[in-house]
Amino acid sequence: MLKLFYVTDIHGSNVCYRKFLNALPIYGVDVAILNGDLLGKVLIPMVEKPGGGWECHLMGQYTEMNSEEELAGVKKVIENAGYYWEHQTREEYDAMKSDPHAIDKLFKHQAYKRIQEWLELADERLEGKNHIVYICPGNDDWWDIDDMIGCMKLVRPCDHMLVEFDEYQMISSSRSSLTPWDTPREGPEEELGPHYEELCARIGSQPKDFEKAIFNFHCPPTDYSLDLAPKLDKDLKMAAEEKIHAGSASVKRVIEKYQPLLSLHGHIHESRGAQKSGRTLMINPGSEYSEGVLKGVIVMLDKKKVKDYVFTEG
Repeated sequence: MLKLFYVTDIHGSNVCYRKFLNALPIYGVDVAILNGDLLGKVLIPMVEKPGGGWECHLMGQYTEMNSEEELAGVKKVIENAGYYWEHQTREEYDAMKSDPHAIDKLFKHQAYKRIQEWLELADERLEGKNHIVYICPGNDDWWDIDDMIGCMKLVRPCDHMLVEFDEYQMISSSRSSLTPWDTPREGPEEELGPHYEELCARIGSQPKDFEKAIFNFHCPPTDYSLDLAPKLDKDLKMAAEEKIHAGSASVKRVIEKYQPLLSLHGHIHESRGAQKSGRTLMINPGSEYSEGVLKGVIVMLDKKKVKDYVFTEG
């Protein structure tokens, strides 16, 4: 029996990433998959105050740090929430605020730095171990993240690839359907349809070809319980408690057409759950990265069957 551990949408959270690596020996994982989004979304300047100490605005609240201990504590909060921080003098901060290109450059520097640190830590932890770890970006992640993953010694890339382990075949995609945020890897359905079909063709075309197939698609299928997201108003704020389907029609089509053994998804943080589509078990483990909570799922695979699955949280 193969034990697979699946986690998605940690969005830069240091504590969630370390929990992911720590879980591998605890759960006795054979194969682990970290499916984007990998990057964080916010940069927090830690600005020096006249006379000593630092100040910042964190989660909408003004925060002062008057000692190294307080500074270290706030940095940890920032990193665990998936944000990035940068020490700055008042002059550096004022200059950056007036230059959008400087803000973007600094944000990217910190984001790339954390991804590189993560990958190196994974290679260090995996040395001499039997765990296989695949990392696939998500729609929020810049395309050159793939090159960083591909350069590592033990961490394995899988985006837009067919990979095999223990006689199972897995195809992966970081793409998503259109979102309100114009993310790097999203696209219209007329573009996504051929993309997913091309991936499926690498496995085969007959039903028997997909008996041990795994779809690792960041975007879930539309019109199932795994893609229900809060409806947003014109200001991109939640509109009451109404929910809408935000998944992909193209993902739905290939799942229903090819009927893989297992289909793993993320993207919609609120839609943690499992659902069947014919013979296919579809799972979205959900995400609470901003709270430092790692949500995942352990799937036990036995030949052509999903023997069992257990959602994890910690």
